[in-house]
Amino acid sequence: MLVARAVLAAGLLAGSVAAKLAKVDRGSRTPKAGHKPLPVERSEPDLSHYIRSSTDLASMPFKAGQYTVQRQSHAVCASRGEQQWTGTVDVTDEHRLFYWFFESRGDPDKDPVIIWLNGGPGSSSMYGVFTEMGPCWLRSGVNETTPNEWSWNNKASVLFIDQPAGTGFSSVSSEEFLPKEDVDGAEDFQVFLNVFFSQLFPKKAHLPIHFAGESYGGHYLPTYTKHILDSRRYDSRGAFRGNITSLILVNALIDMPAIDLGAYELLCVSDNGKGILNQTACDFMRDNYPECWKLRQGCVTSGDPWECVSALDYCGETEWYYEGDPYYSENRRRRRFRGTCGRRLLTMSPVHRKCNNRDCDGPEDGNITAYLNQPHTLAALSLPPDFGFSASNEKILSRYLASGSFGRPTLAEVGDVLDAYREPNKVGDIRVLVMNGNDDWICNTPGNKLAYDEVRWSGQADYRNTPWRAVPRGVAATGEWKGTADGRLVFVTVDGAGHELPQWAREGSYRILQRWIGGEWRA
Repeated sequence: MLVARAVLAAGLLAGSVAAKLAKVDRGSRTPKAGHKPLPVERSEPDLSHYIRSSTDLASMPFKAGQYTVQRQSHAVCASRGEQQWTGTVDVTDEHRLFYWFFESRGDPDKDPVIIWLNGGPGSSSMYGVFTEMGPCWLRSGVNETTPNEWSWNNKASVLFIDQPAGTGFSSVSSEEFLPKEDVDGAEDFQVFLNVFFSQLFPKKAHLPIHFAGESYGGHYLPTYTKHILDSRRYDSRGAFRGNITSLILVNALIDMPAIDLGAYELLCVSDNGKGILNQTACDFMRDNYPECWKLRQGCVTSGDPWECVSALDYCGETEWYYEGDPYYSENRRRRRFRGTCGRRLLTMSPVHRKCNNRDCDGPEDGNITAYLNQPHTLAALSLPPDFGFSASNEKILSRYLASGSFGRPTLAEVGDVLDAYREPNKVGDIRVLVMNGNDDWICNTPGNKLAYDEVRWSGQADYRNTPWRAVPRGVAATGEWKGTADGRLVFVTVDGAGHELPQWAREGSYRILQRWIGGEWRA
């Protein structure tokens, strides 16, 4: 089914996290489960006091509010001398989230903080660290990293989080506590932010914060941000009060049925995808388009996850199970659920690019699972040699599928975030940047264009009626963009980029980001 196809493929997307554990000096600081207002005046912790041995991650009991931190050398992620730390936060008595924090190469005391989440659900944000926009680059066939010239931490501190609990280096006390739907990670995320900015790095608490996410991050971030805004609306004691400035959604999934509809334009109409399917297959998709559209509208209107799953089932079969498709075969259909190259479309590679290896990795994409499971790598991260890092947790994926959470669009949450600035109590003033690779099949540009046109918010009419224009010079990429006059919602497309846009357009994605942080994307 399309659901499993899309989620698993999205689960293999770029962006992962690596983890390290350190211990709180219990004599000088007691972990607390409660969270106080974010102090700005406190100094950074003396990190040298908080180191634990490599056995602590697996053996340390879970305790809500407990946190660890360890300063890292550049042995695992070779960078350019900026400070980097790893650690964990026990957000509940059952959930422990791992983080890897890189300070800005520019002015870490003044530069903003970007928080990066990969998708899946269940994919580690270590993909982001090592194969996309992180400070180091793990190349194919090489067992070492090199600094990334176009890392997003050139002018921002970047925090990578493995979440939800059970993803990557993050863990749960028992498998029964694995999350199963989007909302399960929302309060965990909020608790993590409170601990990180009040206990671990309080000097960063006043800085602008940008939430960035890829693929299924289009479910995570709108859901989590709305949860934070709701906590503020109800004046919850645990509300995160940091300066959330924007959401940055990279090849992000906010409406899977719309992505199915967009597949027809990508594969049968656009120059990017023409010729991949034969005309008979395209005719089949075209003839079933109206029914797919109707079911998708019902899904968006009701918000019922099971109505949305029904839409996905129909639209997915329309897209994939027509036997006139020359790429179709039972064997290949089974293989796609493992993320292999059963079809060359089922990859994060640009839609027209030929696969050169079994897993359809990017042109320079190294094997982060093998790299991070080496004994000396785990030791550097204060992890035992048998930890068993996995880049994607298929049990989490399966639970999200079974709950129906994957099928429900997050259009309403995006609209809520965009309009938060209009509320009299000023719960938030948050802009949204969308970046999409035009050769991405998994979260294709035509489908995402449709989705963002249908986000209901006060600027919807202005956004929809703003014309698309060429990406300006100096961005180091070609494509098109549109946005509202105030820059509150901006959509930028990038030619030649597949699902992991920062991997395919490293300089281009970096320059798009810098223009965004500088407030330059305005119609």
